[in-house]
Amino acid sequence: MSSWKDSLTSIPGTVAQLINESASNLLHASSSLGSTVGLGGSGSTGSGSEGGGSEESGPQSAEYRALPIPASLVREQWRLIFTSDANIQDLQAAIAHCRDLVLLSEELSEERRWLVRHLVDLRYSLQELEEAQEQHSLSSDMVVMNAIRSVVGHHFVPHHPHHGKRNRLQAAAKRNYCDHCTTIIWSVVQNSYVCSDCGFLVHQKCIDGVKRVCAHVLVSERQHPISEICPEIGLASQGYKCAECGTMLNIKNTWIEPRLCDYSGLYYCPRCNWNDSNFIPARIIHNWDFSPRRVSRTALQEIRLFLNKPLIRLEEDNPKLFVFVEKLCAVKKLRQNLVHMRHYLAACKIASELKLVDQQLGVRRHLAQSNEFYSLSDLSQVESGALSEFLQGVFKAFNDHIRSCPMCLAQAYICEICSNNEVIFPFDDGCIKCDQCNSIFHRVCLTRKNMICPKCIRIQERRLQLDRMKSTEDDDDDGVATDDEVTAAE
Repeated sequence: MSSWKDSLTSIPGTVAQLINESASNLLHASSSLGSTVGLGGSGSTGSGSEGGGSEESGPQSAEYRALPIPASLVREQWRLIFTSDANIQDLQAAIAHCRDLVLLSEELSEERRWLVRHLVDLRYSLQELEEAQEQHSLSSDMVVMNAIRSVVGHHFVPHHPHHGKRNRLQAAAKRNYCDHCTTIIWSVVQNSYVCSDCGFLVHQKCIDGVKRVCAHVLVSERQHPISEICPEIGLASQGYKCAECGTMLNIKNTWIEPRLCDYSGLYYCPRCNWNDSNFIPARIIHNWDFSPRRVSRTALQEIRLFLNKPLIRLEEDNPKLFVFVEKLCAVKKLRQNLVHMRHYLAACKIASELKLVDQQLGVRRHLAQSNEFYSLSDLSQVESGALSEFLQGVFKAFNDHIRSCPMCLAQAYICEICSNNEVIFPFDDGCIKCDQCNSIFHRVCLTRKNMICPKCIRIQERRLQLDRMKSTEDDDDDGVATDDEVTAAE
């Protein structure tokens, strides 16, 4: 009985009081009737002594616990009584309201007495809840800090290849090797870590010995892929050492095969160069060559990080590619049309509500923002033809919306040369845009005018007319000034 009564002291607020009152009433009723219902056969004397001992050992006196809520505060009890599941915001609101009621109550009144003691109880509960949350946050932060380990730019997190039965079977069929010691990782009996930035996989025991700088750090510093084709400097310039781990690559003691990385032009040992094959960005830009070449582990991770970043200005780096590669010309034309369409969709409220651009392009918004930048993934899909099909689907979706949307149709053009009522857009095949005034004409109509824009002619004539008017006004002002000077001289 005593332990049950002690547990009530941990319940904050008046809920503990109400339960305690109910229990005491039950005890008095049982003592008067001589029954032992729900008390495990204990008598009234034992119950009374145990109850008195429990009340004295609690944090608050029996007098306070026996005090019921004053009748004048019954209407406010829903704002003052909270159970153990109250959060910090609720307790803070109750404390503020209770403090206001204390100031409004009369001095030495029962209401103020009850409110002050209830205010202390609320503040005590709030302090316990804040300390509990602070300890929980500190413990969770310590767990996160223990889980993440930073070594030479890597952010290693525990690697868990087994998630679900299907993935477990796939992981069992696939072998993972440590990028540091090159041995197999037995995930059943060995703990492993993986870099969340570059994918560097390593044994737990090998973390402290990692020497390879994170590829994400190299990408952030370099910002662009290496533009030279295999810039080899020679093994002698490296001091006959591996470019990554510094292992001697000579035949003085034992023969270690030096392996050339076609991306960086450096030599590596077999532990740092596993003869992985991948296309080289420089060979794509200069020769449109997608044949796989052998690269080091660092170069492979770096190329993968560059894969989806639109950083290559292909027309600026090698403009002749657009002359010899027809697929590039088709993609360039589609991207130019999407750039024109994007201006219509950006000003359309309906397209913004539908999020049409995000639905069609997703993370590849650079394809419709300009036709200059390409990513390595874009160039690879140009060669395979996948990018052209993707852009054609986006073009069809944009075109259907623009031609059916009244807000987009209101921004259409009419060819002023032929005065045809057909609306035209800058992305139509048979139309051409003037670079000076941005007017749209039929290509055939503008060709009959010898590619001379009539709107530009009108603008030039207006400028000449304004210049003539200004010159005549200046001459009149000079003549008036001369007459005034003659009059003053006389």
